[in-house]
Amino acid sequence: MGAVESKLSSGLPVRLDGVSKTYETSNGPMRALEDVSLQVREGEFLSIVGPSGCGKSTLVMMVSGLLPATSGQIFVGDEKVQKPYTKLGFVFQQDVLLDWRTVLQNVLLPVEIKHLAPVELYRQKALDLLKMSGLSGFEQRYPYELSGGMRQRVSICRALVTSPPLLLMDEPFGALDALTREQMNSDLVQIWQQTRNTVLFITHNIDEAVFLADRVLVMSKRPGRILSLLDLKDIPRPRSLKVKDTPEFQKFVANVRDTFVNQGILS
Repeated sequence: MGAVESKLSSGLPVRLDGVSKTYETSNGPMRALEDVSLQVREGEFLSIVGPSGCGKSTLVMMVSGLLPATSGQIFVGDEKVQKPYTKLGFVFQQDVLLDWRTVLQNVLLPVEIKHLAPVELYRQKALDLLKMSGLSGFEQRYPYELSGGMRQRVSICRALVTSPPLLLMDEPFGALDALTREQMNSDLVQIWQQTRNTVLFITHNIDEAVFLADRVLVMSKRPGRILSLLDLKDIPRPRSLKVKDTPEFQKFVANVRDTFVNQGILS
C-alpha cells in the first residue's frame, strides 16, 4: 500500500450511558440490549465481538442515530445523538456499490450527496485512498469487474473520503473467503494507521477482533450486555499478520474464548 501524505481525519470520542433497546414484535417485547455503558476514546479502534443476535448491530445503528435507544443516552463528541448523525462513515457486510458508476464515482458518491466542495480536493483524496488500498489503475473500472475483496476496499474508501471522525463497520468482511479476509484485516490496519479516526468494528471472529483493535468489547447473549473490555496495549502497533503467532496475541484470543465458554456461548 502507498501512503497518504497527510493525516486524513481525526477521531471523536463516543459515550453510551445506560443504553438499552427493546423491539416490539408480534410475539411481544424483545430485549436486544440491556444497560450498556461505554466510553470509546478519541481515535480508538474498538472491536465488538459477541454471538449472533446479541445486539451488536443494534448498538452501532443507535450510535449512528438511525435507530433510537429505548433508554439511556449516546454522545458523539459533545453532541447527544437524537437523529441520524452525519459526521461518520458506515461500512456494511455487503459493499452496496452502484454497478453503473465507476470505482472513482462510487467513492465520490458521499461528496455529491452532501454537496461538498471543492470537488477536486475530494477527487484527489479519493485517488489517494484508492492508492493506499492497492486499487490504483482500477479507478475507471466498474464494480462488477472487481473481486469481493476489491469491492469492499472501494466501500471503505467511500466511507473515508469525507474524512469522517467516526467509522462504523458492521461485519464488513464476513462474506469474504478466509485468505481475502486476512488480507483485508492487514489492509484495514494500515489504512487506519493513516486516518486515526474512531472505529467501532463488529465481528464474530475472535482473531479478527484482537488483531484489529486497541480494545475488544465482549458481549453476552441476548439481551446484549458487556461481559468484558480487554485493553490490548501489550500487542504493540504497527501490527502485521505475524503478530498472531505471538504469545501475547494468543493470550487475548484465549481470554475472549474462555469468556464465551464460561457463558455457555461456546462449548
